[in-house]
Formats: sequence, structure tokens, C-alpha cells
Amino acid sequence: MTHRNILMTIVLAVTFSAACFAQNDFMIISYNVENLFDTRHDTLKNDSAFLPDGYYHWTHQRYKDKLEKLSRVIANMSKWNSPALIGLYEFENEHCVKDLVYGPLKRYRLRYCHYESPDQRGIDCALLYNPKRFTLLESYPIAVPMPASERPTRDILYAKGLMRFAQGSTDTLHVMVCHLPSQLGGTAATAGKRAIAHRVMQATVDSIYKQSPNAKIIIMGDMNATPVDNLKGMKNLMVDMPTDSIGSHKWQGQWSMLDQFYLSPALEPLCSLPVIFQEPFLLSEDEKFGGKEPFRSYNGPKYIGGFSDHLPIGISIKRVR
Repeated sequence: MTHRNILMTIVLAVTFSAACFAQNDFMIISYNVENLFDTRHDTLKNDSAFLPDGYYHWTHQRYKDKLEKLSRVIANMSKWNSPALIGLYEFENEHCVKDLVYGPLKRYRLRYCHYESPDQRGIDCALLYNPKRFTLLESYPIAVPMPASERPTRDILYAKGLMRFAQGSTDTLHVMVCHLPSQLGGTAATAGKRAIAHRVMQATVDSIYKQSPNAKIIIMGDMNATPVDNLKGMKNLMVDMPTDSIGSHKWQGQWSMLDQFYLSPALEPLCSLPVIFQEPFLLSEDEKFGGKEPFRSYNGPKYIGGFSDHLPIGISIKRVR
């Protein structure tokens, strides 16, 4: 049985719950929070749908409620310990990150790095980190150049820091936080856009390996495609779930694993198997296709007060002896 088949068997056998992370301070979370917009109009971005008088009638109270709900997810996932790293996707701007970090997540005393994206709606990526576990050395955005005929897409956020493991040991960790171009318009028709992002990611990985062949690297994010091992020198921990099994996202009645972790060979042995956080409060009845689906904020234009259309995923770093 191959490593991938073994992983598939284990992933399908595990009950994905917060118990998988009990008493572990070294958790890494990846979470697409689905349209976390503030209620202020940015004249440089297409955010009008998420204003109080916009299509979704997005209000400050709904915004605050969503921030509280996202913090509840992170708290339950981490068993109230502070995660080491959180990759955050699909929010509007730094204001949203600040409101989350210094609002309902303030007990964790997290810090963050974030850069404004060229995405027309203002959709960004951020890395939240616990400074007691991760000392940020540098960070910057990496552009994903689209053809002139296409809309600009999200940058890839790169960060390098010193990760603190058990017993005071430290090592350099390279992190990439990604939200690749969507499948809007069709999977095949948009594959070329994601291929551009993959080439940018690969060039960054190659550059790191050139300086440090045994580098510890983690790439996390919403890849907007099913899992494949398409980055040389990296291992995708996620597997393509059967469509009747819970993945991280559900569309037209089919679950898929859009949210993924890639690890370098030097980091993989130090990490747990990935889990999908699927506590009952994050799920609702799929009235159209049956079964469950992520409990999201909106069903079309109707506000239903959920969390996100993605389920968060996580891994934990094993304690170094």
C-alpha cells in the first residue's frame, strides 16, 4: 500500500474533531473565512455588495457576529491554546484582521503579517502567529501575474521565521499563504490561472532549496482545486475525498478538498496527519442535495448567520525530543 493510500485510509477513519488537537500548543490552522468584509466603502475596491445598503445588507452587527464566530472556531479547534500559525483567506483588508486579532482573539496575543492584494474585490491573505512560538524574520507579498486580459488575483504571502519547538529548540520555517484563482467560469477554463500561481510557488520553493536544501517549508491555503502533488520537492498532505465524504468545501452536492497543506520532506516527519474541523455547529442541513454542508453566512442573498462555506483544516507539529 502506498503512502498516499495509507493516508487516505487514516483520513477516512479518523473522526475529525477538536480532540485531535488536545493539549497541543503547536497547531497550524488554515481557514477560508468566506467574504469577511467590513462595512466601510473602499472606493478602490468592488465591495459595494457588502455594505449596509448593498446586495447582502451587510451590517456592523453581522460583521461583529462573524468575528465572534470565527474566534469560536479557532478556540474550539485549539482547545483554548494559542495556535502557532493561522493562515487566513478571503477577507477584505487589514482592518478585518485587526478587528479579529485585537478583538475576540485578543486572549491569544497574536500578531499578523498582511499585504493588500490587487484583487478587485480586495480579497487578501494573512498569516496570524503566536510570537512565543514563531519569531517573524521577514515577510513580503509575491505577485501572481495574470495576462492583461484577466482580472488580477491574490498575491501569495511569504513569511520566514524561527519556530520554537519543545525544550527551547528553534529552527527556520518558511511559510507561504495562498488563495489561488477560483474556478468561476469552469474548472478547465480557469486551470491556466492556477498553473501560473503554481509556477510562482515552485520558483519560490526552488529559491529556498537553493539556499537551504533541507529547509522546513509549509504552503497552506485554498488551492481552488482537488489535491495533487504538483510542486516538486513538496508533499501535499491532503487527499481527494470521495464526494460523499466530508471535505473542506461542498459545491452542487459534492464535497472536495480545496484547502490543503504542502510540506517539505524536512518538516513532514514533525507534523501530524491533517484534520478537517467538522464539529456539528459548523454544519447545516443541505436541503437541496441532502446530507450536511458548511454552515455559511448567507444562502444566496438570505442571511442565515453561519460561519463560512469552507471548513478549517489543521495540523499539529510534534514536540521535538
